[in-house]
Amino acid sequence: MILTPDEKGLKKVFGIPAIRRIALLCSRNGFKDIHVVGLTDPFRPILSDLVDPERFHAARDRESMDEIASVIRRSFADAKKVFVTKAGLVVDKMNFLKLTGMRGKNISYMEAGGTGEGMFLCSSQNLAPVLKHLWSPGDCPEILKDAQLVKGSSGLPCALGGDGRDKGAESKLVDAIVAQTKDTDGFFSRHISRHISLLMSTRLALTPIRPNHVTLFGAGTGLLGALFLAQGGYLNQLIGSLLFLLCIIVDGVDGELARLKLQESAFGHKLDIITDNIVHFAIFSGLGWGYYNQTGASAYLYLLLALLGGFILSGAVVYYRILRQPSEGLRPGRLTRFLTLMSNRDFAYLMVLLAVFGRLDWFLIGAAAGSYIFAAVLWVATCNKAGISPAMQAGSEADIP
Repeated sequence: MILTPDEKGLKKVFGIPAIRRIALLCSRNGFKDIHVVGLTDPFRPILSDLVDPERFHAARDRESMDEIASVIRRSFADAKKVFVTKAGLVVDKMNFLKLTGMRGKNISYMEAGGTGEGMFLCSSQNLAPVLKHLWSPGDCPEILKDAQLVKGSSGLPCALGGDGRDKGAESKLVDAIVAQTKDTDGFFSRHISRHISLLMSTRLALTPIRPNHVTLFGAGTGLLGALFLAQGGYLNQLIGSLLFLLCIIVDGVDGELARLKLQESAFGHKLDIITDNIVHFAIFSGLGWGYYNQTGASAYLYLLLALLGGFILSGAVVYYRILRQPSEGLRPGRLTRFLTLMSNRDFAYLMVLLAVFGRLDWFLIGAAAGSYIFAAVLWVATCNKAGISPAMQAGSEADIP
């Protein structure tokens, strides 16, 4: 249930009205029966594809909450819990799932910065008092006495205020992305790539550009880099390495943009994984072929074949030991940290550094050996239940919840 005592829910956060952000979070995470209570007319056009017309309930004061709760409860007859919030609230997916996944107490709530407002998960029997409290925060403090307080993170949820664009709320959504990725980002990704990608994402979020557009642009950039690498020569290798680094940075943009604009999709996730693998194959093939073109030494072709064999072996181990057995979750450990280090894409920075000194052949040799080491360590880790981080199974930034 979404309360609309005022029109704050019309305020846009990264180009999306706040009330639509909440409705999208609900509908995409299992809440199909969405009701809007309060000032309904301004919100009907915004939610026409998410909320049925009969589920808009006009109300002008808190005294009408008892009657409305009684009417709505009939449609919630089979529901064990009801999610209730105000339209002028901003929250990310992680905090939303944290609250809606709570069990036990009749009422659980996540407060919005000490304002008395927030999000509630309650039994249908407690619906009326929760609605009254949210309609006029502070008028029903007794509702919170036995309620379970769930702490949010990254300053979310937060209540929108003032006129115009709320950059504070947008900043908190960005902080939430940083918090979710800091444990899986490599050193350079965390301190350089993520800052650049977020700078791009926050600006693209205000445009009609979609995450899949960014994915295709990044893939095109990576393939262009592979073409330069395949030509051989110092300048071509340097340009190719820089283009690949740009591709890696842009690869973070599509996932961030999907989160900011709530445009995550299964198709986008698959597209991201496919294009990533195509670009990686092209980059390493281009690097090996470029050295062969440059030197005529067949040893580089053999080295390239060895590298591609290592990639295939690593992919097979990931498929048979992780993807086919996702329910056998592995505990974190030293091998997990080692595998995460090997699988993050900070190596793009190493490529650029080696290209500057004209020693990309070192990278080719190291990558060929590293692919087999990765496959072997991963096999040992999965056999010993040593642990794989959830991020390694995700395989794609666009798949971040």
